[in-house]
Amino acid sequence: MEIVRCETCRRELNIKDKNKDWRECFFCKKPVCFDDLHYVGVWKRGLYDEFIEVVPVCKNCRPKKWR
Repeated sequence: MEIVRCETCRRELNIKDKNKDWRECFFCKKPVCFDDLHYVGVWKRGLYDEFIEVVPVCKNCRPKKWR
C-alpha cells in the first residue's frame, strides 16, 4: 500500500483512493486532499470556440485576488 501526503496539510492519503479522497493539482501535479482543494476556471480553445474549464488547484498554485 503506497502512501502519499497532501501538499497543504500533510495528511496521509492512499494512492488507490485518487479521485475518491484526493486529486492532483492541475499546475504542479502534487496530491491535495478535498479539504484543501480549490477550483479555478481556465480558458481552453475548442475546435470551434473558446470555453472555460474548471480545474483543481492547491493553495500554492491558486492565483491571487484581482482587487
